[in-house]
Amino acid sequence: MNAATWVLLLLVAVLSGCSSEEETRPVRRTSNIKCEQEIGPPVDWRMQQSYTPSDLDKLHAEVVEKDGICQFNITWIIKENASIQYLHATTICVAASGLLVCVRCDYTEKFQSQTTIHHQRWQFHYVGFPVEENTKYIVYAYNLPPANPGEDAASVHVQLSSPGCEENAMKCVKTCEEKGSLWNPNITVCNMNSEVEVNFTASRLSTKYRILLCESDECSHLNDPTYHVVFTAKENDTRISVRIPVIGESRKNFIELIPYFPKCGNDCRRHHSYQEQCTENPGNEATANSVSILAGILAVLFVVCVMAAVLYLCKKHDAVRMWPGFYPAMQQTPAKILVIYPQEVCFQHVLAFADFLQEHCHSDVIIDMWQKRRIAEIGPVQWLATQKEIADKVIFLSPSFASPERDSACKMARETVNSNSECMFTLAFNLFCGDWKNQSSLHKYMVVYFNEKSSVKDLPSALNICPKYFLMKDIESFCRELSPSQRPMCEGTKSKCSWLSKMKSRLHM
Repeated sequence: MNAATWVLLLLVAVLSGCSSEEETRPVRRTSNIKCEQEIGPPVDWRMQQSYTPSDLDKLHAEVVEKDGICQFNITWIIKENASIQYLHATTICVAASGLLVCVRCDYTEKFQSQTTIHHQRWQFHYVGFPVEENTKYIVYAYNLPPANPGEDAASVHVQLSSPGCEENAMKCVKTCEEKGSLWNPNITVCNMNSEVEVNFTASRLSTKYRILLCESDECSHLNDPTYHVVFTAKENDTRISVRIPVIGESRKNFIELIPYFPKCGNDCRRHHSYQEQCTENPGNEATANSVSILAGILAVLFVVCVMAAVLYLCKKHDAVRMWPGFYPAMQQTPAKILVIYPQEVCFQHVLAFADFLQEHCHSDVIIDMWQKRRIAEIGPVQWLATQKEIADKVIFLSPSFASPERDSACKMARETVNSNSECMFTLAFNLFCGDWKNQSSLHKYMVVYFNEKSSVKDLPSALNICPKYFLMKDIESFCRELSPSQRPMCEGTKSKCSWLSKMKSRLHM
């Protein structure tokens, strides 16, 4: 027996020496021990020992999950005797399929007593050594320093087999994951008159599934089984919905979902559990269809009645004539227009122009004087960049032919305007001019002159590339450019013409 034990220890040492350095695991520290993988036989074997510790009292191993990996949790108990004072370390080796890996656990403190302060035997554990499914393992453990040659070698070992993938403890093993151990299809079934709808969550590891239907809960060749094959792309958590036609009057029941994983092929675990989400019969289906048709008819009648009432009220109050284009105006979203003007423009004319855009063209007008607080918060450059992005049109106004200093009203208005208007005009010109090189962006910009006597030289030459409109000569083409779907301004109603006259008088005041 003495010789057999030494042969066993020699085998452990030789196999340990064959382990590659690439397999070295990081150092693991627990209470009072420090463990790291051991390469080759321990140095203690080459030394003559005066005193050696006895063998371990107990050795136990079980499979646990740690950091998403299934590993051995190895526990050992030291014998309660005086030889514990010579104990320096314990070596643990795991052998399987001709491979062996060893770990040396050194005790960081010398034992001062045979038991703990609670009068219990010393117990330690180490978690490591990845575990594969359905594999036989032998776990060896011996204390260091070892016995001298010719003496009784102190060593204990246990044998155990790891369970299969069906056990919860093994679901985290890589080979089990590749067989679908962690896959939950979450199957739902809906039985209808002429088909069965099956929904399930696909796995990223499988692209082929089979659905089995039968007339009874137990399938056989007499029950006319139906197999439906489903192919999917590799995409995790994709919800698959399949409708399987049912021929004849017999009812087909869902039996199981059969996945195909590369590691197990056609012999993978089959899933039978499902949830019934709906059950339809001819009566219920006909009733549902009738209710849907009736609800559709009532909805159409309601819409027709509402439209008739609106048209009647509009006709009664002559509202249709007051709203330009009526239907187009109701359907269109107001255009956002950014107005940029130099300091020489009379601000009263700017306000009159903004009123015209708002009341007649149904546009949202953006002027710097109306957003002074926002400009102070974010700065003029950021404000201009933001307005450029949200605006549908950007209009540059040209100075009026008549000098504002000659007009008392313009003088009063000019005193209230921020002196930074010229700075805003220059910033906008420099910020937007890059768009004018791009033909697709040029349609967004326009130049407007308040009278026909204005000169194109009143504005920077770079603006000559933009479309130009002279008010009031080009007023109709200007409005068509803002809202192409609207009709010409003075077409058919006195209110539009009176608005034109009002606008014209305000611009020439």
